[in-house]
Amino acid sequence: MTLKHLLQKPTYYLVAGLLVVPVLALIFGSGNAEAANLTSSYIRLNRLQAGQTTSFRLQFKTSSAGATTVAVNFNGTDTTTWTGSSGAVNTIQTASSSTCATETGDTGLPGSLSASGTGSTINITGVTALSATTVYCVDLTSSSAVTDATAGEYHPVITVGSDSTTVAVRTISSDQYTITATVPPTFNFVIAGGSTDSFTGNLSTSSAIGTNGKTVTITSNAASGWIAWVKDLNGSSGASTKGAMKSAAAANYTIPSANSNALGSVSHTMSNGSEDYGLGVTISADAAGGGTVSLDPAYDGTSSKVGVLDPSNFRPVASSDGTANGDAITLTERATISGNTPAATDYTDTISLIGAAEF
Repeated sequence: MTLKHLLQKPTYYLVAGLLVVPVLALIFGSGNAEAANLTSSYIRLNRLQAGQTTSFRLQFKTSSAGATTVAVNFNGTDTTTWTGSSGAVNTIQTASSSTCATETGDTGLPGSLSASGTGSTINITGVTALSATTVYCVDLTSSSAVTDATAGEYHPVITVGSDSTTVAVRTISSDQYTITATVPPTFNFVIAGGSTDSFTGNLSTSSAIGTNGKTVTITSNAASGWIAWVKDLNGSSGASTKGAMKSAAAANYTIPSANSNALGSVSHTMSNGSEDYGLGVTISADAAGGGTVSLDPAYDGTSSKVGVLDPSNFRPVASSDGTANGDAITLTERATISGNTPAATDYTDTISLIGAAEF
């Protein structure tokens, strides 16, 4: 059979056609792929309140590769619902992907991004060709990227290249609430170490002897600070306005504050061999971040000085000009005696120590 006869046979044409079509498909391709759905997609409005302008975040997962454009149509499948319900899209837009990538772990939308709004749609251009099956994110950073529509549910369409998906967003009447709180005034005034404060040794004509000392710690949120006052119990013989230690039973004798120093005068240094009794105050802690602790000059115990105690009135000994979170002062009584001070083991005095905060 000749070639001419073969070409005249219908069967031959059918077989030849079936063979040629696949070859042509391989050579020329099968045409454009169909559009696919995006997945893992959302629009996060950074404010949900109706009528509020806001920026927003966009996330999507690609299906196919190669897209270089991204668009969001806020009217979406609802046609004109967003713009028809007082919502709007700003014509001026800015886009960035660095923050969202850091916060979410997504891949930031790549490229030299620019964005613009028209009608109900925001278009992002300058996108570098995207990879398939990758989660991308981008922030539309303008504070007025969109104006939220009337409270309700809306269904914007996200389009990436030829792929798209429809998402849902919600606007509400109010998306913020106010927290209120009260910090009450506080004042904590703690005297450490029990109800006694003994001298560290027997009183002497050769040196001033001091007590172990009582430390008071102050914590307060009073903006104007705090004040501490003292008063003693005993008045010295012949000078009832000055404090004293007294032996009520054994000697019936008082060791007075130095008569040469008036109440409220600047603290003084004791003289060996003469009778004197008084109070010195020192700063143990001036808590950082609050007020500054100051000693009253009449009771400044620096360098072992003392001030004259008052049995009739409370006298300020220390203060602070602001809040306190552990301020502390230490009160130390000191005494000297003369060679003829009567011996006794029952010399005593009682100190009243009080404080108040200035709110």
